[in-house]
Amino acid sequence: MSYLLFILGLALLVGGGELLVQSGISLAHKMHLSPLVIGIMLMGVGTSLPELSASLNAMLSSHPSPGIAFGNVIGSNISNILFILGLSALIHPIRINHENFRRDGLFILLSVIMLGIIMAFGYLDSIIGIFLLLFITGYFIICYDKQEEQEATKPHIKLNKSTWTLILFAALGIGAIVYGADLLVDTASKIADTFGISKSVMGLTLIAFGTSLPEVTVSTVAAIHKQSAIAFGNVIGSNISNVFLIIGAMGVARSTAVPQMWQSFGVMCAATLILLLCGIIGKIPRIVGLLFLFFYGLYVYTLF
Repeated sequence: MSYLLFILGLALLVGGGELLVQSGISLAHKMHLSPLVIGIMLMGVGTSLPELSASLNAMLSSHPSPGIAFGNVIGSNISNILFILGLSALIHPIRINHENFRRDGLFILLSVIMLGIIMAFGYLDSIIGIFLLLFITGYFIICYDKQEEQEATKPHIKLNKSTWTLILFAALGIGAIVYGADLLVDTASKIADTFGISKSVMGLTLIAFGTSLPEVTVSTVAAIHKQSAIAFGNVIGSNISNVFLIIGAMGVARSTAVPQMWQSFGVMCAATLILLLCGIIGKIPRIVGLLFLFFYGLYVYTLF
């Protein structure tokens, strides 16, 4: 029964994330936002809502699981770079805008440094959480103020409905995400206990990959339509949100000791550095995408 509830929770997370993102895209087009802002601010944050819900639920449950919460964040960031960008680049090589990446690359580097400091400190509280939330608020303001006029891109699913209907779809998506996260975390903890798997490993792998499925959908569809700004911006926005938004919200919700996941954190650092190198070069070719997928498979294998 736990397995069926786990699958149901995952389906609600992914379906809710998809509904929220697609209705959000239509609303964003009504507001005349550029593809870059849609990719970073809307898709990046919108597709991070499953991670946010799963991590907050793990922290606020009657038996808090910081291993699942932090493992979900680190594992999702690794999955976003190595698996999602790898798959997207394999579908179509990704070209990176140097001017945009100078800003976004700086923030993603700061997010990694900040997470390392928090892990070294060993404790997360509301003061740190508020600081992280203020930081990402500033990032969103910068993204909005400096958005570029780019060619509008068609969303994967066009919801030609009224504004209020789109808002209703978004609300339904949020509801599905919240309920799905509750099912996912609860059943994942039971499955981990049954097989003697640590909750940290569960968060780093199965939950992290499952909650990253909306990012997989958005980036691969964008790659198929040769929309590099959307595919790349989705991952950048998601990774920045995972640290500043999710860990920030976790700190505000409940103070906790920080699990020491230095091996996986090292993998995240290495993946981020390679991503920064690709940003300097200005592209992610297919061969690099293939290497990303190989190293992701190797990483997951070493955890078990």
